[in-house]
Amino acid sequence: METLSVLGSNTRWYEKYLPFVAKSPEMQAQWLAAELSRMLSSDLERLRGVLSREEIRPYVRLFLDGCDAVRGGWGGEEGVDDVVVRLFEAVGEENLRLMVECADIYDIPRLFRFLRNPSVELAIMAMKKIPPPYEKNPLLIIDRVFQAIREKSGKLLEDAAAGVAVHDDAPADFVGNYERFKEIMMDEHVLSMLYPKAK
Repeated sequence: METLSVLGSNTRWYEKYLPFVAKSPEMQAQWLAAELSRMLSSDLERLRGVLSREEIRPYVRLFLDGCDAVRGGWGGEEGVDDVVVRLFEAVGEENLRLMVECADIYDIPRLFRFLRNPSVELAIMAMKKIPPPYEKNPLLIIDRVFQAIREKSGKLLEDAAAGVAVHDDAPADFVGNYERFKEIMMDEHVLSMLYPKAK
């Protein structure tokens, strides 16, 4: 596999031996691409020694942390978002679907912020995720997922919601939760029109 160079630096020979948290964002993206590809192959061929979806989840979170660090470390310089987007593109479209599937619902808003043009399929996968039973405020977590998708495109949110609603495995109360979210957004829109200077 060719070395990624989205950050404009060359990969040092010893980086492949470093623990994941010590790798550069480039190498993390490269490692994730390889592991996710092996997971996809394992689904077909039952390969040994392949990480499960639960085992890959913390690595997805660490990768998102690394992307956040890139943005913060560059101090919001012009072009930094393109750098992070290219890191995700380096993971590969097919692998990206698996990444969304494996990601924790708490990480979905961050993940979608980094995607340039997420597909309806990815949004459907995200909206079908449910908070864990120990979550004290599950509606807030669900709203954050809806909002992350809405920030990409209102049409994307609508199309994905329609897609989830017709699936047999749609989360319980999905339609009710989505309608409630739309009412909140409408209320905010009305308030912004009535009080345009309010923050």
